[in-house]
Amino acid sequence: MAYLIIGIILLLVIAPLFAILPSARQKEQMNMRREAMGMGIGVELTSIPDPVPRQDKYISGTGKRLEPILKVAAYRVSREKPQHWRLSPVIGWGLERGEDASPVLPDTWRWSQAKPDTLSAEMEEFLIRELATLPDDVMKIDEKNYIVSAYWLERSGPAGLASIVRFLNGCIEVPLHNLQDDLNPE
Repeated sequence: MAYLIIGIILLLVIAPLFAILPSARQKEQMNMRREAMGMGIGVELTSIPDPVPRQDKYISGTGKRLEPILKVAAYRVSREKPQHWRLSPVIGWGLERGEDASPVLPDTWRWSQAKPDTLSAEMEEFLIRELATLPDDVMKIDEKNYIVSAYWLERSGPAGLASIVRFLNGCIEVPLHNLQDDLNPE
């Protein structure tokens, strides 16, 4: 009987330790984030408004409506600022997945804000061409203050990471706006 009591006490002490160990999915996410940071890509855990807020998904067990918020990892890379960046027009753009997709953009992508008029044709072509290569669990991409971000649910694993890294690195290589706009700001 004493051995049974000792065994139960040990289980009560050891069981919580197993509960705090990371799962296989959490280990994979940590490895992907570490790999991305090794390639010069910043990773930040954040939350964004859900672009497809299904109401049945955002109801608590007690029937209370919840805010349609997604917890995502933002993979970010900085674009090199032009020489006269203070004189250049500030361009911020954003795309997100949604039910009412744009006819010009692939899959279910749409502009989350009005498409900037001064966005370069090369950048537009790049976005139209490369959006289809992103994994389905990338919910939003945007650029603010020369930082390009991809908001990812991290479900598509290392293959998804590779396509996001390729997209982000390709995105910062494409001119954001026309060189003439940099030289002759209005």
